[in-house]
Amino acid sequence: MNRKTVNDYRILLFFTAFIWLLEIANLIFDHQLNQFALQPRQVSALPGIVTMHFLHWNLFHIISNSIPLLILGFFVCSVGKGIKVTISIMLISGALVWLFARNGLHAGASGLVMGYWGYLISNAVFDRSLKNIFFAILTIAFYGGIVFSLIDFREHVSFEGHIFGFLAGVMSAWIWRDKANHR
Repeated sequence: MNRKTVNDYRILLFFTAFIWLLEIANLIFDHQLNQFALQPRQVSALPGIVTMHFLHWNLFHIISNSIPLLILGFFVCSVGKGIKVTISIMLISGALVWLFARNGLHAGASGLVMGYWGYLISNAVFDRSLKNIFFAILTIAFYGGIVFSLIDFREHVSFEGHIFGFLAGVMSAWIWRDKANHR
């Protein structure tokens, strides 16, 4: 295992711990930090493109995001592009939610989870290495049912975050593909 991959694992763990520290602070302050969630098409809410991924509505929300965030994030780090992929998914999905989502506050790491899911599957298509195919198969085996969150249109669910997270994952797989294999 190379040094960069180890650093990516550490950053993933730090990222998840930071989300939990924010949630604890949010609980103490009666979720007042959620004012920094993403409000589509509000210029003052542009920082929400990044902050939305760190904020959650309640303990159930953060717990349901944390486990797949760690597992799928571990898979993304294992294919060697953890930080680049995480940042691109956060920025692309956040920007798409800001541009196209329905009005209301959008928060949660589920867009990043869906981005990891889309990335891992698409990465096996764009860069057909044995390792990428292996992680795509693991992703589908462990989280194949997550596809249904793309059509979860309940009022309190940001299906836009899920859909745009998935699309950001596919786009990230294309952006960060091994271009040497495609000449």
